[in-house]
Amino acid sequence: MPPHKMVLKVGTPIIMIRNLNSDEGLCKGTRMRVVSLREKRIDATIMSGTRRGQRVFIPRIVFLSDDEDKEFPFTLRRKQFPVVPAFAMTINKAEGQSIHSVGIYLESPVFAHGQLYVALSRLTSRKAIKIAIDSRAFDDGGAAHTKNIVYREIFLKHLV
Repeated sequence: MPPHKMVLKVGTPIIMIRNLNSDEGLCKGTRMRVVSLREKRIDATIMSGTRRGQRVFIPRIVFLSDDEDKEFPFTLRRKQFPVVPAFAMTINKAEGQSIHSVGIYLESPVFAHGQLYVALSRLTSRKAIKIAIDSRAFDDGGAAHTKNIVYREIFLKHLV
């Protein structure tokens, strides 16, 4: 369940947290930018994919507390917008999206096969990337390094 109170402003990037209408492009993970805010709807434009630039209207929907998360002996029910602010996202969330500028925070090296590739290949231009990396990753010449995790076994052809 999303937070009880959410503060949004015009221009805020948001991401859908529920599937609402796949025909309109309102699916879980869709990134949008707020155009205007109304009491019962958010007007937004889709930021990436084939529907980039499309204007959409997001209504409030009913959220029910999960049965698995039984903090209370009853079910919580409330109406809320199915979005959260999206100033940052994980590398996995970025997969499949085209992003025009990005900052990547690599406090430590990526930990899964293909993650660094996914992070770097989302961009439409090399000039649009900024990477923050741990200062211990710099060598004596001032160049920064990180590990690209590759499981070579998946590239080997196994003879049966």
